[in-house]
Amino acid sequence: MKSIVIYKGKYGATARYAEWLGNTLQIPVVDAENIARENLGAFDCVVMGSSVYIGKLQLKSWIKENQSYLEEKALYLFIVCGTPPDQKAVLQKIVNDNVPPEIRERCKIYFLPGRVIRKNISAIDRLLLRMGAFVTRDPLEKQRMLHDFDKVNIQALYPMIQDLRLENVREPADFTAAGSAK
Repeated sequence: MKSIVIYKGKYGATARYAEWLGNTLQIPVVDAENIARENLGAFDCVVMGSSVYIGKLQLKSWIKENQSYLEEKALYLFIVCGTPPDQKAVLQKIVNDNVPPEIRERCKIYFLPGRVIRKNISAIDRLLLRMGAFVTRDPLEKQRMLHDFDKVNIQALYPMIQDLRLENVREPADFTAAGSAK
């Protein structure tokens, strides 16, 4: 099955997961801004990766714009966020608010742990985190918003990698490293 990883993130965690997937499965990895939608036709399987920013997937508009090109493809989505895996209602809300039902029904979705390193984020993002921590009632959530964390790890990808290997994922012979089909 000809496959590709398409991702969009903000501070590097999503790109890191995408690189690990691409290297492990030996399939091309492309930032969503660098692939023409007509090139999606060359693939049977599309792995999409996105970070979450204030409840919104960075890849949300790309998914919507390319929805018709994603029909009839095997679809996988990994979402990188700081929300703990036990907060299933919050994670489901992220999916429901950002992934069209037609895609959601056909897509295998994985949540991967993210990171926040304050010195590496913008002043506006630091301010938004402080404001969010101020208004939240949950003390654990407040602590998560006020402290750095880095839970990005390749082991988090293992269930997805196993599923993709079962799907018989492979790199198409006619795909260039520059991110466009020949």
